[in-house]
Amino acid sequence: MSCYINPFVDYGFKKLFGTEANKDLMIGFLNAILDNTDDPVVDLVYKNVEQIGEFNGTRANYFDVYCETEKGRKFIVEMQNSWKPYFKDRTLYYIAKPIRDQGLKAVAESVKGYEVKTDPEEFKNVSGKKPKWDFRLNEVCLISIMNFTFPKRDYKDDEYFHKVMLSDVDDHHVFYDKLSLYYIEMPKLDKVKLRLDNPREKWIYALYYLWRYASYPEELKDDIFRKFYYEADIANYDMDEQLAYERSCKVYLDTYNEIEGGRILGREEGYQLGFEDGFANCQKQLATEIAQKMKAAGLDSDVIAEITGIKDL
Repeated sequence: MSCYINPFVDYGFKKLFGTEANKDLMIGFLNAILDNTDDPVVDLVYKNVEQIGEFNGTRANYFDVYCETEKGRKFIVEMQNSWKPYFKDRTLYYIAKPIRDQGLKAVAESVKGYEVKTDPEEFKNVSGKKPKWDFRLNEVCLISIMNFTFPKRDYKDDEYFHKVMLSDVDDHHVFYDKLSLYYIEMPKLDKVKLRLDNPREKWIYALYYLWRYASYPEELKDDIFRKFYYEADIANYDMDEQLAYERSCKVYLDTYNEIEGGRILGREEGYQLGFEDGFANCQKQLATEIAQKMKAAGLDSDVIAEITGIKDL
């Protein structure tokens, strides 16, 4: 049992990165993953993680961590523990809301000072300004930390970090630089030797191996990681925090067991189907050999088909 919390557990991840007290950890993590050397994140504001739909009945988005810089750059950080159908579509759906919200907010700001009369199309100009919006958007970025891997056809076994942007198909230049998605396939780290010579690898290493360590690892000596491990030390939590973490662990383990149960059931059913298919193939092969011998002996084709079930010889 590790003395450090498991960051793949919902409570653990939000405790480390989603609290005002640990804002510096979130900033350090973002700058490392995004490699923000030219325009680093220096401060941020946490936003409401529940993004209500625009209309009644529209599905709400729930983000693990959602934050914004003073310049309006928006970051969504998600810890994903299980593969879901249309996972890529799901991440695009998540990132679409903060994009569209910028337009709605801009329009709302532009019509401040206007009083809507009986006719919704008619405004009484109070401020002297005309409502306008030029479609200018701020950067939106999603980081998906995956406790599973993409299908093998997508990336090689040693490729665990992926940055996805809109680019031109022909010459591959970045067509639009204000939308980016980062995917980190954590299970691949079991097969990859991290050099730990840059902040990105250090943060990924710290996240993946955190709850596997019984003590602070010597490989991470930076002050930011000393705080990271201090905040992850369960001994520093009060009773309510420990109980909240234990409840979150139970949900995590239940989810894990459901996934593993599905895999085991799938393997057993697959084995059974494979056995039955193999037996059927053996039967068909034997019947074909008998039918060929009967034909060589001069028996009528209809008789052979009736006895063996083999019609095409």
